[in-house]
Amino acid sequence: MGGERKAKLVLLSLVIWLAISSASVLVKLSGATPEACAFWRLLLSLPLIHVIGSITGSTSLGRYRLVHLVSGLALALHFVLWMHSLFLVSVYTSTLLVTLYPIYSLVIEAVVFHKRPRVVQVVGVLVSTILLAMYLGFTGLELNLGVVEALLGGVFAAVYFTSGYYARSKLGESTTAYALKSYSTATVFIGLVGVVGGANLYDYPLSTYVYFILLATIPMILGHTLMNYLLSRYTASLVTLVSFGEPYGAGLLAYLLLGEVIGVNQLILGSLILFTVFSTIVYAGKE
Repeated sequence: MGGERKAKLVLLSLVIWLAISSASVLVKLSGATPEACAFWRLLLSLPLIHVIGSITGSTSLGRYRLVHLVSGLALALHFVLWMHSLFLVSVYTSTLLVTLYPIYSLVIEAVVFHKRPRVVQVVGVLVSTILLAMYLGFTGLELNLGVVEALLGGVFAAVYFTSGYYARSKLGESTTAYALKSYSTATVFIGLVGVVGGANLYDYPLSTYVYFILLATIPMILGHTLMNYLLSRYTASLVTLVSFGEPYGAGLLAYLLLGEVIGVNQLILGSLILFTVFSTIVYAGKE
């Protein structure tokens, strides 16, 4: 991989890490239900993506395929299952289990796409997982509904991103065409789940809608959509590796914006996670 391409990958991965790390803080500041945050985050991202497509000249959607249905449903289930698990198990347990999707992506890519990962990537994923468990203070695991939902949330995230890899790298879809169809499907599904479940989706003050806009702009456009952009050249397991750094990034933002405490050990372990993640991205991303 050339120096310019490597620098671009690292820079975009850094932006993605910061963007997805903001999601939990923005949800907390919004004061809205998880279903409402997910619904508006997706819905408000659609006109933004359309504008991006108009600017880049990639407004042609093409035909709707099965992969868009699979991707959209997987994204919706990832959001719904993960957010529901937060009410059944500790945030630490849920976060650790749901962010394991780079591991599942490795398996899916090996089985479905017959892609053999580099040794450095496998090592990076394993080391990042161990460091993340240490960072979150994970000490035990009881099999219950919350644990199962968090694990499934991670599995569906892997399905969503590997579907994006297929659509972008195999079918040659543009980022905006793929995102519009997948996000639209996820929006409809989450909206239906919210209505059936009786969740409050719209009765909020104007200040809450500001946070909905921020959720659509930062973690959805600068996070998920940039990840989908990279999927045309890199595998889902590599692109999503930055998710291991999300709890640390969220912790730093919570410290700066919410006054939450972050210990010295967490600063050290979090820094080690980022070093491992970005080192793995640089070396495993070589073409």
